[in-house]
Amino acid sequence: MAESNFSEILLRITGALFYSVPILIFILIAIYYITKAGMKTEGILILIGNILILLVSISHHFLYTFIESWGYELYSYISMGINAISFIGSILFIIGFLMIIQQNIKKQ
Repeated sequence: MAESNFSEILLRITGALFYSVPILIFILIAIYYITKAGMKTEGILILIGNILILLVSISHHFLYTFIESWGYELYSYISMGINAISFIGSILFIIGFLMIIQQNIKKQ
């Protein structure tokens, strides 16, 4: 029984790490961009978008533990709200990234 719990915990942690590390790298790249280019809109959008995505990815890895205590209906509403936050974060990232692409195209 204890080995099963350890395996589940290990799988959850490694899954969270594999999903979160690229997001953390994007956050570091956005911070680097902001320090080099200044507080431009596109850098801020990318940073905020990735922070939202990171928070959602972390919460999804632990949200499942509350299904029994909250009930499936409440869990599904909370999960939908968290997915909406992820959607907003992705849209902010896309807008910021598109702005950077447009600036580079104009420079050429």
